[in-house]
Amino acid sequence: MTKDYKSFSSVSKSRFRKMAKELGYEQLSGINYIKQRDGWFEGFSLQASSYGNDFFYINYGISVPNLWEPFDEEINLKNLGYSLSHRLHHNSGQGFPNGTKVQIEESVDLAIEKYMEQASPWFNKINGLTDITEMYFNSTDLEENKLGEHDSFLCLKAANYGLFLFKSGDLENSLVWLKEAGRLYSEEEYLEDYEIDQKNTINNVIKVIKSA
Repeated sequence: MTKDYKSFSSVSKSRFRKMAKELGYEQLSGINYIKQRDGWFEGFSLQASSYGNDFFYINYGISVPNLWEPFDEEINLKNLGYSLSHRLHHNSGQGFPNGTKVQIEESVDLAIEKYMEQASPWFNKINGLTDITEMYFNSTDLEENKLGEHDSFLCLKAANYGLFLFKSGDLENSLVWLKEAGRLYSEEEYLEDYEIDQKNTINNVIKVIKSA
């Protein structure tokens, strides 16, 4: 089938305004949509098949702003990434049709239906950052009884969890997990520049917690 458009992002922008409006989302671009909650954002995004197939995926998830810039007040919405995410299930995982403009329009109605069935109930169970923090921990291989014994490949997850705890106001446990993350970063023989920045952020947050 020959596509009757050049850019999926461009052609989806006008067509997915319907879904954004019905579900109460802000349209950041043709593929990214968000809704502000108390201290976090829920959102969904469109992902065209990387192999040029005639279908696309819809991912939905949670974004916590400035997790790694916890002292910044300004929020760059376009740089928000998902801390926890899922994919809408449709057609045995193949995706939503986007071979033509008409198919994309039909996919919008189907996506709204699937979103109400799958994504909305998941979002509605989340009451705040404390729930998100627990959900993040449960999505990792971190264990409370392995503090001081985690492998170094879990350094980023330990740091993320510590920062989630900091964001949710649990300073005592945040300090515990940020120290664990700092230990794991220190075990690495070589750190990339971005990892050095991460380690510096951890140390800065630890200083703030200790001075609180």
